[in-house]
Amino acid sequence: MSDPTLASPAAPALPDGAVPYVQPAGTGRAHLLLGQVARAMLGAEQSNGVMSFMTNCGPKGRPIPLHHHDREFEVFLCTRGRVQVWADGESRVLSPGDLAVVPGGTVHAYQFHSHFSEFVGPINPGGWDRFFDLCGTPYDAPAFPPEDNSPPPFAKFGQAEAQFNMKYLPPDSPYAPATWDAPDDTLPGASTPYFLRSGEGPRHLLGGQMVTTMVTSAESNDDLGMWTVQGTIGGEMPAHVHERTHEAIYVRNGTVRVTLDGESQLLSPGDMASIPAGCVHTYAFESAVTRAVVMSSPGGLERLFELAGEPYAHHVFPATPAAFPDAATMEAAAAELDVHFVDA
Repeated sequence: MSDPTLASPAAPALPDGAVPYVQPAGTGRAHLLLGQVARAMLGAEQSNGVMSFMTNCGPKGRPIPLHHHDREFEVFLCTRGRVQVWADGESRVLSPGDLAVVPGGTVHAYQFHSHFSEFVGPINPGGWDRFFDLCGTPYDAPAFPPEDNSPPPFAKFGQAEAQFNMKYLPPDSPYAPATWDAPDDTLPGASTPYFLRSGEGPRHLLGGQMVTTMVTSAESNDDLGMWTVQGTIGGEMPAHVHERTHEAIYVRNGTVRVTLDGESQLLSPGDMASIPAGCVHTYAFESAVTRAVVMSSPGGLERLFELAGEPYAHHVFPATPAAFPDAATMEAAAAELDVHFVDA
């Protein structure tokens, strides 16, 4: 299994516009800031402004300052180590697979607690990734440096408050202690901060794949849908296209073959596929244990699995894949969504 930290730094640049592409693990537009490396794998320019997708990795250290954004909806998905997230007076220490969701206007911060921690996630609308262009230093290695002795760019932080419509709280603002015994197992159904433990959320079975929904239109004010899809070799999604929705697939485990407008590429852990509106696409699982995170903006596509699939009580995918319904059946089930299935 490939390790995102070992990806080659000879990275393809992000494209100039909203075209289909695959961004390899450990690559993207990266900047070093306070010992951490923030990496944009998808920006506003690649999504017609609707979404950014970023990874952030670094060593254990102090929490970043408490702050809030006027507009941005952020998701923190822990993929390595332990990451503490604060959101409106609540705090959790996330382990891999745990999630924190922070709507616009929410006071929040995060802190890395392991020697090598990482979180990934979408930000809606796109553009917040440029904060790191302003405040950070371009970085061309796949992980983060052993040491970063550069001083904090306080002047740039001040400039960022105005440029990105954000506000830092006073330095003596209190950080809430972490809560360890909260269930964190349901979606709130409204735009409010929340935490979600790994594997929790509504689960549905479709085509032999287990789909766990983490963010819906209700939580994101229609900006984002986000779910995890898991299955084994042979699982696949029929070819389909969206008229107005941008979709992205980020691989967590195993290998996934994506086909974007007829071009097939194999994705390994840490790789991301960007799928703009109008791109005919499909995916197929090529490993025994496969897990990928799928995001779409605007939200709504997450309901496909509710409408076309069946509720699923278990937390592990079936041992064998199953065929999807035919294109006409899928089309009828998804009639209210921005998805059109294409006969093979």
